[in-house]
This record gives sequence, C-alpha cells and structure tokens, in this order.
Amino acid sequence: QGMPLIPWLAAKTRKLRIGMSIIDTPFRAPGVLAAEIATVDHLSNGRVNVGVGSGWMPEEFAAASASHIFPKRHKHVRETIEIMQGIWTNDLFEYHGEFADFARCGFGAKPVQKPHPPIFFSGLKDPKRSASRIATYGLSGWIGIQDTPEELKQWRGAIQRELEELGSSRSVDGLEICNMLWFVITDQETDQTPQGKGSNLLAGTAAQITDKLKRYKEAGLTMPLLWPPFQNVPVAKTLDDLTRLKEEMMPKVDGT
Repeated sequence: QGMPLIPWLAAKTRKLRIGMSIIDTPFRAPGVLAAEIATVDHLSNGRVNVGVGSGWMPEEFAAASASHIFPKRHKHVRETIEIMQGIWTNDLFEYHGEFADFARCGFGAKPVQKPHPPIFFSGLKDPKRSASRIATYGLSGWIGIQDTPEELKQWRGAIQRELEELGSSRSVDGLEICNMLWFVITDQETDQTPQGKGSNLLAGTAAQITDKLKRYKEAGLTMPLLWPPFQNVPVAKTLDDLTRLKEEMMPKVDGT
C-alpha cells in the first residue's frame, strides 16, 4: 500500500520527489487525506506529488465499503480536490458538499510547498472535462496508463483545443504529461505491436526501450512512471534495469 510507504521513502531519500501515482479518493476521507499529505510534505521537506483519481473497479469499491460512491466517484474527486486546496491554503476552512460536510475548523500544519503540493489527475479520457478540471483547479499534470506515443500526442492536442475553447490561459505545454508504463529490459527483442493496455511499450531490449522513449519525448511525455513487472522479476533485476536506464539509455534520449 502506498500511503504507509510514502513516509518511509521520505525518510530514506533526500532529492527524489515522492508520491502515489493515483490515490483513489473514494476510499479515503478528504480532510484526513489532506492532513496526511501535509504531514508527509513536512517529512520530505516539500517533495510530495499528489495524484488523484476516481477508481474504476466495482470490486475495489466493495472491498473498501464504498460501493455507494461508485456511481458518483468523479464528483468525489472534485470535492476532494476542493477540500484539499481549501485546507492547505486557509488557517480555518469549512465545506458543505455531498461527501464531506463540516463547520469552520483547523486541520493542523500546512504543506511546505506553496500554495500546496502539485496535484495530478488520472485516467479521465474526456478532453472537455479534463480541460475544465485543469482550468478550474490549476492542476499540475495528467497521468495515463499504458498509452502509446501516438495516443499521447492526440490526447495533448485534444486537451489544448478544449482549453482554448474555455478561454483558459492554461496551456498543455505547462502540464506534466505522465504515463504509467510496464518496464523491464530483456535480452531478446519483444513484440511491440499494439495490444491495448497489454502492449510491451517499455518492455524490450535496451535499444527498443531507448527508441520508444525518444518517441514518447517527441509526443510530449514529460514524466514516465515506470512499473516493474510484478511476477517473475527479482527486485535486484529491476534496480539494475533502472541503473542502466539512467546511465546508458536516458543520455541518448535526452540528447535527441
């Protein structure tokens, strides 16, 4: 679980930015989540990123005793963002919504980052609603899952058009565009033909991955979020792969 892990990472690192790629807000109380994140921002000396999403799997909602929220999960995300930003930027704050209703009160320490930690949103593949969230809440970035370079390029263009339609001063060029991608370096070339979310986008030889990262950079990806395979790959192998990525492959990508 990410939330118990993040404070440990804060204690073990000094420069890396840390955070969960996606916090499914319907599983957490918004005010408690805001206070927890503010605490970890202090523990890490201002290195926390906040990624929020609505979730998608009914079985997860059932396991979290949140099945009643599933039909309105996107509204829960909106209320959570409003509550987090309100708590982080006011000494006293009140909120009266569907999922949280509390009188004016304080929530303890404010985050180190001002006005608050950067907020990323995930998964909402509706350009109009995504642009509205970016413009309304000043969000810092978007997180996708296993998207191809071509899909990312189309997505960035669609968001930019909707931002212009809204008359927003925000530009997609000012957003962090992130994607969660399976990552493992193999000895033999892999089949990288499109197979939906199961594609080997960043699973392949060093040369294949380097070439694909160049294409992602051209498409506008600014922050790849690498997923190690969860089966049959030792942690030591993943750490070695990350070292090779940093020392051998990224200099070639950055040089393009």
